Amino acid sequence: MSAPESAQAPIHPRIDCWFRESLVTLPTYLFVLTRNPAITTDMLPDWAPNIHPLIVHFPIALLFTAAAVDTVGMFMRSNDFLRKGAFSLYLLGSLGVVAAWFSGRQAGDSVFLPTEANVVLTEHADLGQYLLIFFGVYAVIRLIMFGLSLESRTALRGVVWIVGLVGIGLTWVTADHGAELVFKHGAGVQAAQVEALVFTLPDSSETSGPVMNDEGGWTLKPTRAAVWLDDMTVYGNADGLVASLQDGGERGDVLALTVEGDPVMIVFDHSMASVQIDAPMNLDRFDGTLMMVTHVQDEENYYFTSFSDESVRQGVSESGDLILMDNQDYTPAGWVTYRAVADQTHFRAYADQQMIAHGHGADGGTGPVGIRLNGTGTVLIDYIQTASLRPGQPH
Repeated sequence: MSAPESAQAPIHPRIDCWFRESLVTLPTYLFVLTRNPAITTDMLPDWAPNIHPLIVHFPIALLFTAAAVDTVGMFMRSNDFLRKGAFSLYLLGSLGVVAAWFSGRQAGDSVFLPTEANVVLTEHADLGQYLLIFFGVYAVIRLIMFGLSLESRTALRGVVWIVGLVGIGLTWVTADHGAELVFKHGAGVQAAQVEALVFTLPDSSETSGPVMNDEGGWTLKPTRAAVWLDDMTVYGNADGLVASLQDGGERGDVLALTVEGDPVMIVFDHSMASVQIDAPMNLDRFDGTLMMVTHVQDEENYYFTSFSDESVRQGVSESGDLILMDNQDYTPAGWVTYRAVADQTHFRAYADQQMIAHGHGADGGTGPVGIRLNGTGTVLIDYIQTASLRPGQPH
């Protein structure tokens, strides 16, 4: 039979003092580290791409240790040290989850990943947010129980013990996704170089329009200036669009699209869900906005990532009204390889392998993919390539 609460031996004063000081100093330390990029950058060793891998292992260790101490405490309920130890470890681990989530957001925006890793990054980010919410609520519950001395009640303590183990399972799955990003896809590994892949096309006039590729998407590398439009759907003033092939130097012939001010949207009638678009383009002779459009329903309803000489914007057009998810300053120069990723509720935009914008919005479902020009002048395009990020999804 367990001893009554009043008979339990008190925790040694020094240990109790350490618990209390840790609960005050650690949150402040972690908050400063994760919210001040300048400090974290200066503190990082040369081999570390960001602070996330240096932080993330602490909450994992703290939470697993908390679960182990809590489990032992369930069978040694008279031991006050185990009871307070589990509470403190869970609380510290929960605070560590907050730090890991903030640093993880910075880390995710600092790496350029191969196509197949985009889905893993999206899932890892979502799982991290679920973990943040779970342990945020769980820590509050444990704090209330500790403050009201409710942990001595066997039934109630058994419930929170089981709930804590559920959180450990969620931690395991989240960490597994993070490990896959690093060890399988090389996220944050300096030696890993990711290059956009250009699919080889047969030398035939039949390939002037988009062709399906092995990634569940399509690739456009026009060999004739006008024939490729026969395979596309054009919204807007098609008569105001002039297409030609121009010498792109080392790139060979490139597609030149010239517009006179009226918006023109060009899409390929192949419906896609989660999608990645890559396109090396030169906007130096274009005054206006070029959009990579996804989930197109018609000329007024679509999702977009737009590039101009001032900014990168992400959002959705609903009946012609633009609703922004993110808007970042950006000034391109010369040839730039642009990438737009639309994966469920995550929308990421890159320029020459650097993330510029990362917006969040509703899942766009499915729809065709293409580009939209709104301005005057000429856009040079080497190729446009799309890839399906979740091939199992219905098109």
